[in-house]
Amino acid sequence: CRTVRARGAARTVLAVPVAPPDWTRRLAGEADELIALETPSGFFAVGQFYTDFAQLDDEDVIACLREAASGDRTERTGEPGETAEEAEAGVEVEAEVEVEAGPVRLAGHLTVPAAPAGLVVFAHGSGSGRHSPRNRYVAAGLHRARLGTLLFDLLTEEEAGERGNVFDTALLAARLI
Repeated sequence: CRTVRARGAARTVLAVPVAPPDWTRRLAGEADELIALETPSGFFAVGQFYTDFAQLDDEDVIACLREAASGDRTERTGEPGETAEEAEAGVEVEAEVEVEAGPVRLAGHLTVPAAPAGLVVFAHGSGSGRHSPRNRYVAAGLHRARLGTLLFDLLTEEEAGERGNVFDTALLAARLI
């Protein structure tokens, strides 16, 4: 914003898809208008809200700008110039994720096949976990049926080390709510 102002911009707008709740206070005065689509209370870093937060190279940015300038408003989900249908045909999301559960973040694994019919959530407690061969086997069968899966542990690694937590049904149930 400072750069475009220095070059003579009459008005600056800083628009972002996601930001921390206090971002307008922190950036007050940097732009004439601040816009965020989402300001989640659990904001830690921008990357936590993206399936793929890889760095774009200049060619990708230039291709996106050219596409926007041409007036082509094709729905975008994948590579520059790729339509939603083309991206969906072969894309499968496979990512380690964190599930916010009150004051803790629980480790999980998200798998979404192309054109999913739904999502099954596996919440693991009592000694089982997202890395369990049995749970992964069941998840693989669901993927073949076009169902995505989110396998996540109800205890943090540190909590799982305390045997009493494995059978603490009040704690485990609270993590599901």
